Amino acid sequence: MPRTMSRSVRHLLQGRGAEQQLVEGLIRGEEASYRQLYEAFSPRLRVLLLRIFRDAALVEDAVQSTFLQVFRCITQFNGQAALLTWMTQIALNEAGRMVRRQSRARQPPGDGLSELEGPRTPEHHNAQREEYTHLAAAIAALPLEKRTALLLFEVEGFSVQQIADITGEPKGTVLARLSRTRAELREAVQAVCNVGLTAKPETISAGGKRHGQA
Repeated sequence: MPRTMSRSVRHLLQGRGAEQQLVEGLIRGEEASYRQLYEAFSPRLRVLLLRIFRDAALVEDAVQSTFLQVFRCITQFNGQAALLTWMTQIALNEAGRMVRRQSRARQPPGDGLSELEGPRTPEHHNAQREEYTHLAAAIAALPLEKRTALLLFEVEGFSVQQIADITGEPKGTVLARLSRTRAELREAVQAVCNVGLTAKPETISAGGKRHGQA
């Protein structure tokens, strides 16, 4: 029966000092630390990979492989980036490696649109349904690197700097990619530009932060 995250897990995830304590426990090989890390991060990694790759079997294999890599390589974690950022990079690399190894056509990606949508009322539900379909199709048609950056920023809430850490690309490259991706979506689906993207391209500052939000 699935267990909810324990109180000790929530405590360990509060701040860099507590995160370092968890890392030190992993380095010492403590079973409790392994369990806490998995309970804390596996759900988020699983959801992210499902949105991008839309292949449950591949995602489950990638998540398990990710934690094996983390357990083996935890001594390489230098703390310069957050633990979640480091693990997300590993998870994306593992899933991408599996896709290439299997040499099969990628299935339609997850769109993550339940988080991108604004509130709906019965009055405009039908009108927005077609717009939603067009937006989902436009996101599905994006190249993997653009789709990944968009979902990491819009759905997962990573900053531009964190996405740069995850992808290994310069911050300016990530910022430009996000702006181009949003412009492409706006051009492809002008009717749904207000469906729920959290900020217009020009409101993403050079520092990778959103402006103009409530």
